[in-house]
Amino acid sequence: MDRQHALAPALTEFHAVMRTGSFAGAATELRLTPTTVSRSIHRLEHRLRLRLFVPQGRGVAPTAAATELARYAERALDELAVGLQRADLEASPAPLIRLGFIRTLGASFVPRIVAAYRRPHPDVRFVFEQGVTDDLLDAVSGRRIDAALVSPPPARDGLTVTALFDQPLVVVPPPDSPFAGRGEIALAELADEGFILAQAGLGTRAATDALFLGAGFEPRIVLETEDMAMARAMAQEGLGLALVPGPAPGDPPFPQEHVRLTDAAAVRSVVVVTASDAAESSPAVAFARFLAPAAAPRG
Repeated sequence: MDRQHALAPALTEFHAVMRTGSFAGAATELRLTPTTVSRSIHRLEHRLRLRLFVPQGRGVAPTAAATELARYAERALDELAVGLQRADLEASPAPLIRLGFIRTLGASFVPRIVAAYRRPHPDVRFVFEQGVTDDLLDAVSGRRIDAALVSPPPARDGLTVTALFDQPLVVVPPPDSPFAGRGEIALAELADEGFILAQAGLGTRAATDALFLGAGFEPRIVLETEDMAMARAMAQEGLGLALVPGPAPGDPPFPQEHVRLTDAAAVRSVVVVTASDAAESSPAVAFARFLAPAAAPRG
């Protein structure tokens, strides 16, 4: 709290008054005097040309303007707290890797591969960021993160792309579907079915859209979600056929039965991306080199 107050005193004091309902309560929390907080809030009101608080009993009540502003103030302070944590990590002499990844790799692959890397490199610390491929690539380009696990492979300048593995796209049918129990199937055989797909804008959706284009039909989409585990669960409830990435190398099998697609394009390629001008000795580049052979399951 002290460091947030040092960076954004007016915002911190405003939020404290909103939370405690009085200048005295905010002052106690921030280790200031009530007079200091009161004067600070009055200066803030003057500068913003907004009335933020009105007297109420022994405390104050927020105006409608203050209530609306507080929603965004809280978000800003949360971001500031994250920024301070990141600054602490950057200031530490220990190596740091800020790693981004798409959601479908977060449940099993990322924890496993990070644990494998830290066994020979116990001093390396990680900060994680989950997102969609385009946002993660922007973050690598903007140096907000050091490396990203994404799909499909990007065609952007300024990035180094290291191939990791091809992940099959599979169909999870409802238990009573005539396709349940099939070992494999061509996507064209499913042209009349309803599909549960990844949301538009996700890398997985780009891969499935290309797959449907190659199969020569436009799918009837019944549901879209960013959570592939949810897509599989929806298929189990009979809501449609889920078209999802299969388990990554080394991941446990799905609890749901799934059917392989015979289409040659029924894969998505997963890569690790770093900035092209990153030093060869940097922790992120070393991690990317480690990942290429480590992505395959080990016997």
